[in-house]
Amino acid sequence: MVAVRLVRQARNALQAATFKLDDAGYACEALGDLYADCAGLVAHWAGRKPKPISDYIVRAAVEYRRQHGRSY
Repeated sequence: MVAVRLVRQARNALQAATFKLDDAGYACEALGDLYADCAGLVAHWAGRKPKPISDYIVRAAVEYRRQHGRSY
């Protein structure tokens, strides 16, 4: 179970890094992919399937970034 704990820690660190980059006005697709992979592993090991993000949430995030002058 040490591996699960370490992957959870990595997931949390990747999410924190994503938030800090976003606050600074930057985005890193590779970092988002790494976070998604870690979250997928944790979900798989817990016997769950990761849920897809709803389209309206994606559209809202894109609109928020557009309104605040942030790009991808």
